[in-house]
Amino acid sequence: MAGLDGAKAAERALADALRPAMSLKEEKAQRRAEAVRAAAMGLGAAGCASAAGVSERLLASWRAEDPVFDAALSTARSLAHVHDVVPDVATNPAVLRVALDAILSGVPFIEAGALVGVKRDTFYRLRRGNPQLGALFGAAQNLRRRGASPGRKRKTGLKGYRLVRLDASEPPARRSRRLSTGPPASGSMA
Repeated sequence: MAGLDGAKAAERALADALRPAMSLKEEKAQRRAEAVRAAAMGLGAAGCASAAGVSERLLASWRAEDPVFDAALSTARSLAHVHDVVPDVATNPAVLRVALDAILSGVPFIEAGALVGVKRDTFYRLRRGNPQLGALFGAAQNLRRRGASPGRKRKTGLKGYRLVRLDASEPPARRSRRLSTGPPASGSMA
């Protein structure tokens, strides 16, 4: 597990080192390649999005805006189907890695199972029935817990933007009074 976590940290460090030179287009191409690789492992949309490090919604918009990428993803899935590549956590190390990476990045255990197409009961049975897999899942969860700061709330399902206040010099109460000092709307009880 330490090797996977170390590899993930090394990958982040390499990406950070290249980021000034890497354009958004290049980063997008890299993420799309990861999605296609996940599709070739037989994973569905959720697994492909997780492997690429993006939301399912963003993956869907990429597919809608780029027919070549959509065709590549569909072809990779077809290739997996034709060659009987089963997205099974117990028999496919690449699929197991996607699940473990998801857990390491803060996705809860059950959601990590859903990302790779495993039902809740099956995922728990797999964890209990295979001591090595159980140890890997437990180690991933422990590494994630140690890596999270204790005072910080986890919001793993949210990906996107957050609103920030640009003018922090004026207290919020004064600003809201100033905004509401206009004439009352007709029919209101001001």
